[in-house]
Amino acid sequence: MSTTRIIGLLRKYNCLRTGLIIFVFFVFAAHKCDAARSYKIVIMPFRDYTKMSMEEMVPDVLRSLFMQSGYFEPVDREIIYETVSTEILSNMVKLEDVTKGAGGAWTTDKVDLMARLDTKTVKEFGRQLKADYVLKGNISLIGSTMRIDAELVGVKARKTLGSIAVEGSPEGLSSGILKELSYKITDFCRNLNAYDDALSILSLYNQGQYTFDVSEKKLKEILSVTNDAVGIRASLMVLYLSKIRKEENVLLEDKVIEEGLKILMHLDQNFDENILNVFSTSGIDPFDETARILSKRGDSEKAIEVYRKAISVYPMNIAGHYKELGLLYLNNGSEDKAIDAFGKSLATNRGNYEVNFALVSIFEKRDQPDKVRKHLEECIRYARNIEEIKYAKERLDGMDDQ
Repeated sequence: MSTTRIIGLLRKYNCLRTGLIIFVFFVFAAHKCDAARSYKIVIMPFRDYTKMSMEEMVPDVLRSLFMQSGYFEPVDREIIYETVSTEILSNMVKLEDVTKGAGGAWTTDKVDLMARLDTKTVKEFGRQLKADYVLKGNISLIGSTMRIDAELVGVKARKTLGSIAVEGSPEGLSSGILKELSYKITDFCRNLNAYDDALSILSLYNQGQYTFDVSEKKLKEILSVTNDAVGIRASLMVLYLSKIRKEENVLLEDKVIEEGLKILMHLDQNFDENILNVFSTSGIDPFDETARILSKRGDSEKAIEVYRKAISVYPMNIAGHYKELGLLYLNNGSEDKAIDAFGKSLATNRGNYEVNFALVSIFEKRDQPDKVRKHLEECIRYARNIEEIKYAKERLDGMDDQ
């Protein structure tokens, strides 16, 4: 493609900016993101090394694309430019150079000046506008290939979060290059914010602002762009368990089992603290719930397997998991294994009344009075109410009468 042809195309796109923005409304619709919240983004003028006056056209199209995605809330161009001239400290840029030209329009030289602001300056700029992100970049032409380099700056993080580059034919500027750039930036941010977004979705569901179906759809959409992130699977599992607590649902129980087993498998290979954050925030013990569903269905062996695996890879409620494991062993007639599991539960939480009383029953059956007495005394010490104290004391007094 000749240089003359490329220049002609670039000028054509610059003249048809409004048409491009209308066009991208349609091409981006299929990539619409269902986040729990939108993120405020400032898009600076891009530095244009092609000298084809594209400093504003590229940001304008990106603003439209981001707006249609539903994930970002782009700051209006005029607000950005006005803020540059009033909020940025004078030692960062010559304010007299950032003014409107004849007729109130921003001149190319002034826009170019803004495009050349460094990362430190745009971070302060983003803070002034109370944005989550600032996007800056440049446009270049290498032979017949157009390249756009973008730098995403995190305002709260106070650093560059990532750099993204796209290349392509100038003929595909809106439907190709800019569309690809907007996808990459959106997906990059979605991965960064995935767990916060997931927790927000669960919170809105619990508040009644989202229905179950909407919440599931949003979480699955996040899962699809985070490469099957296990923390998002954990959020889905919490959603299913929250629904089950309100009404029994066999199909959701199947989903809980499926997600629970997948998460356990992942934890066995690579521990992820995001799982702890999701489950601890919800107050739900997912693996206890999974095992209980399996036990209710008569699959005690699988339930035992879940508890054993959870104990080895999930550092929460270990005493409770050992207790439930002991009860399953006891129901299966495996008393020795039950005693071992109960002992490990008490090693973590000595004051569990139910575990101590289970051991009382086992040792009574085995005619081991010393152990019976020991655990009855523990029952009295750690009883939760008067009735429990009274019952354990009567049992202990009965031993003394023999």
